[in-house]
Amino acid sequence: MTMSRRPTMGIWAIIPVKSLRESKRRLAHLLSADERAQLIECFLHNALAALNQVTAVHATIVISSDPVALAAARRHGAHALAETAPCGLNTAVAEAVAFAVAQGATGVLILPADLPFLCAADVEAMLAVAVGDENGRAPAARRPTIAICTDAARNGTNALLLCPPAGFTFHYGPGSFSRHTAQARRRGMRVHEVCAPGLQFDLDTEADWLACRDRVDMFAPAPGP
Repeated sequence: MTMSRRPTMGIWAIIPVKSLRESKRRLAHLLSADERAQLIECFLHNALAALNQVTAVHATIVISSDPVALAAARRHGAHALAETAPCGLNTAVAEAVAFAVAQGATGVLILPADLPFLCAADVEAMLAVAVGDENGRAPAARRPTIAICTDAARNGTNALLLCPPAGFTFHYGPGSFSRHTAQARRRGMRVHEVCAPGLQFDLDTEADWLACRDRVDMFAPAPGP
């Protein structure tokens, strides 16, 4: 069930997307470059559709150098922020956050593009600490806040909400969960760990692929908005 209230804060979602054909190279022995590109494009369409169901998301940015990913963003009414050249995940996220802040964003929710089972309820779980929940309960705090969802191994950062968004240094990569939470505590931010099934499962390894390939139609036509 999605939140029925209009947004009370300007929270922007950000999805960084690397070149689709370069994605998931660990799965190259199982899937061709075209198949991996189609797979991530399908996940991206699913994520954009889920974000459009959540009224507390004021706007969404896709940042990428890939024209297919940027076209998917425009198809769902999101901002398509083009990288002039691939610059790495941390730089791309920082650029997108700066763009959102310049547009008046008071919070950002950063999501990867490789979440096969992301749904609107997962997004709402992340945003509840900033905008309250669907039952009208108030947010947990008004002081600077971070909400974070790690992966199943408690290593990476699968979703990150920052309120306010400015001034945070991103450390995506191995160990990012501990680095992000440590930085937030040093900055005096309230830290909330969120456990949401659709956020904790990401596609990185052959085992991940084997676990999810029969659960969804990975190569179905990309859904529209």
